[in-house]
Amino acid sequence: MLILPQSCFIHIPKSGGSWVKKAIIESNMVCQDYSINGNGHVELKDCPCQEKFKFAFVRHPLNLYRSYWQFKMTCGWDENNPFDKECRSDNFHTFISNLLLKFPGAYSEWVLNFVGEGDNEIEFIGKYENLVDDLICALTIAGESFDEQFIRQYPPYNVSDKINYSASYTDKLEAEIRIADAAIFQRFNYT
Repeated sequence: MLILPQSCFIHIPKSGGSWVKKAIIESNMVCQDYSINGNGHVELKDCPCQEKFKFAFVRHPLNLYRSYWQFKMTCGWDENNPFDKECRSDNFHTFISNLLLKFPGAYSEWVLNFVGEGDNEIEFIGKYENLVDDLICALTIAGESFDEQFIRQYPPYNVSDKINYSASYTDKLEAEIRIADAAIFQRFNYT
């Protein structure tokens, strides 16, 4: 989480948040990198600035799970993370099968914890697929002072190895993810 003068950025894993944080920090915006017990993925209920404008980014579920697996294959699995421990596999299809068996709809639950819903929803939810423009929109709406051109030109960051760890879904696994995470597909108009 980043706490800015007018807003808070809530970092949902694998949704472009590392780039957002790096771009904001390196653009010399005034901000505090906030974490709880070393974890920068602070959920909405733990946000210390509930009164501020809050923003986050979501990602298409199929691409999120693919990116998560590629990231873990690139950087390593966390044996202390129950999700990693139960779903870990060097094979993408096995990883997705494990996820569907042990944590069906995991992304839908994650997102709910970070962005809320109904009367308790954060003020701005952008999309990874439109990350730069949505970040600029969020910062503008929040009333933050920032260098738009710097953010537009900031290079990709924290990118997984997609060449050595290519991953594609079978029709069956894709259909099962679409059912398990139907709430995210519907809420954010993903097809």
